[in-house]
Amino acid sequence: MRELLVAVLVLSFTLPGCLERVNDSVNPEQKLFEDTVFVDEDEHIKLTWTIESPANIKINLEKLDGPNIDLYTMSELNYEDYKSCAEDGEGSFNFYSDLSDPNTDGTNIEVTVDSGTYVTVIDNTDCGDAKPPDQGSTIPPQSDTNDRSRVQYTITAQ
Repeated sequence: MRELLVAVLVLSFTLPGCLERVNDSVNPEQKLFEDTVFVDEDEHIKLTWTIESPANIKINLEKLDGPNIDLYTMSELNYEDYKSCAEDGEGSFNFYSDLSDPNTDGTNIEVTVDSGTYVTVIDNTDCGDAKPPDQGSTIPPQSDTNDRSRVQYTITAQ
């Protein structure tokens, strides 16, 4: 009886690790996006990705230089509302809060999502929580500096 108990304990400790490795080889992590870029002031980067079945999504973003940015993930329909807001700084839009991080200098998101098409936006506009610094108006007028942010990001699915 004692030998059976030891065997069950050994299997219960080793089997989960083995199954995890099997899952990783059956369903390997895929990079959807990876880049280091500048996001100019009053601009955004649009990343569209499609998931065919429920998947674990990881979004890693690090601001390397410049002002904080907004990271939003939304549906394609909500992107149209976002785009209107980004163009004129007014309006509202909906986003998936568990896949977003407004006014951030870095984030590590990991969440399971349903199948579908998603739009992730790296935003350096007046739309959203983070806003590039405003130089204001002075007399005589000064040139407006480009308060761009440099970010490094990776989006993976498994």
